[in-house]
Amino acid sequence: MNRLIEHLRSGLADRDGADATDGQLLEHYLARRDEAPFAALVRRHGPMVWGVCRRLLVHPQDAEDAFQATFLVLVRKAASVVPRSMVGNWLYGVAYQTAVKARAVAARRRARERQVTEMPERESAAADPWPDLQPVLDQELSGLPDRYRAVLVLCDIEGKTRKEAARQLAVPEGTVAGWLARSRAMLAKRLARRGVVLSGGSLAAVLVEYAAPATVPAAVVSSTIEAARHFAAGPVAAAAIPAPVVTLTEGVLKSMLLNKLKVVAIVVVAAAAVGTGLTGLAVRATAGEEPKQKSIPVVGPERGAKDAGGPDAELRQIKAELEKLRAEVDALKKQIRPTDAGSAPAGPVDAAPKLVTKVYPIKDLLGGRVDDEAPPIIRVITNIVEPTTWNVSGGFGSIEYFSVGQSLVVSQTAHVQEQVQTLMEALRKAVSENKASK
Repeated sequence: MNRLIEHLRSGLADRDGADATDGQLLEHYLARRDEAPFAALVRRHGPMVWGVCRRLLVHPQDAEDAFQATFLVLVRKAASVVPRSMVGNWLYGVAYQTAVKARAVAARRRARERQVTEMPERESAAADPWPDLQPVLDQELSGLPDRYRAVLVLCDIEGKTRKEAARQLAVPEGTVAGWLARSRAMLAKRLARRGVVLSGGSLAAVLVEYAAPATVPAAVVSSTIEAARHFAAGPVAAAAIPAPVVTLTEGVLKSMLLNKLKVVAIVVVAAAAVGTGLTGLAVRATAGEEPKQKSIPVVGPERGAKDAGGPDAELRQIKAELEKLRAEVDALKKQIRPTDAGSAPAGPVDAAPKLVTKVYPIKDLLGGRVDDEAPPIIRVITNIVEPTTWNVSGGFGSIEYFSVGQSLVVSQTAHVQEQVQTLMEALRKAVSENKASK
C-alpha cells in the first residue's frame, strides 16, 4: 500500500510538474514522449518566450506564430538540449532566433502589401526613458555564453530566486551568485559598446521592466500544446497546425542544421589540411628526403636547442593539432548524433522506406587522394546525417566509394539525401573559403 501511495504521488507530481526540475521534465519527455512534462515546460517558460516574441514582433499574430514555432522546434530537437538543466536558456536562444526570422518574413510581407495598397502609419510608441535599449537588449543577451545567459534568464527574466536557479541548474547557490554578477557585468559591457550605459543595479531593474515575462494568453498556450502533440506524432494534416507556423518551424530547424554543418565543415577541412601536411612530412621522411636547412654547424649544448625547433618538433606540433581537431570532431558528433536520432520521422518500425540512389562526385574534396580506401568523408556523413539510418548502424541506407570516378554512391530516403546534399555544399563552401584565405 505504501508503494502504491508513493507511485500515485509521483504520478501526480509528474502531471503537475511543479516539483520537477527542467532537466527531469525534459528527460521524462524524451523517454516517454508524454504530453504532461512538455505542457509543464510550456507553462513554465512560456511567459519568457512570449516576452521575447512580443518585444521583437509588432503584430500579436506574428508573435503567436513565433511562440508556437519555438516549442515545435523543442519537440523536434529536445535531445539536443545539453545540459538538460538549461532548457530555459536553450528556449531563449531559439525564441530569439525564431522571432528574428519571423520579423524578416513579416517585413517582406509588408513590403509586398505596400505595393498593392497604401498602408496606414503605425501609431507612435509612448515615450521611453531608454529608447536605444529595446532593439539591442535581446540581441546582446543572446550573445552571452550559455551559463551566464542561463542565470540571467532564470533570475532576472523569469524572476526565480538564486536558490531556485541553483536547483534548476544543479549547481551550488554560491556559484549562481557568482555567475549572476559576472553575467550582469558582461551584459552591461556589451550594452555600453552600443551606447547604452547602465550600472549593475540599473541593469537588473531594466531587465525586470523590459525583459520581464509577459502573461501568455491561455488560448496560445493550449493551441501550442495541441500543435506540439500533432507535430510529435509525425506528418500533420494541413488544418492541424497553421501553415505560417510550420514554415517558420522548418526554417529555424534548417538554420540550426546549417549552422552545425558549417562548424563541422570548418573542423573537417582544417583536419584535412593538417592531415595533408602530416602526410607530406611522412612521405618525405620515408623517401629519405631531408628538409632544406641552413648548413650552420651546431656543437655542444646548442645542438639540443636547435633540434627542439627542427622538423621533429614541427611534426610533433602538427600531430598535436591533428589530435585536437579530431577531439573537436568527436565532440561535435556526440552533440549532433542525438539530435538527428530524435528527429527521425515517426512511423511503423517495420515499414520499408522508399530509397533513392544518387551519385556525389567528391574529387574536389579528396585533396589529391587517389587510393581505393574509403575516404574519411564517409564517416563524417554517416555520423552526422541521420546516424541510425545507415547500414553500419543496422539501418537501411548505404554509402559506397568508387575510386575510378572518385564518387560516392548513396542509397537513402529523399529526406536524408537532402541532408547529404546540404552537407556536401557546406563542405565545398568551407574548402573554397579556405583556399581563398591562403
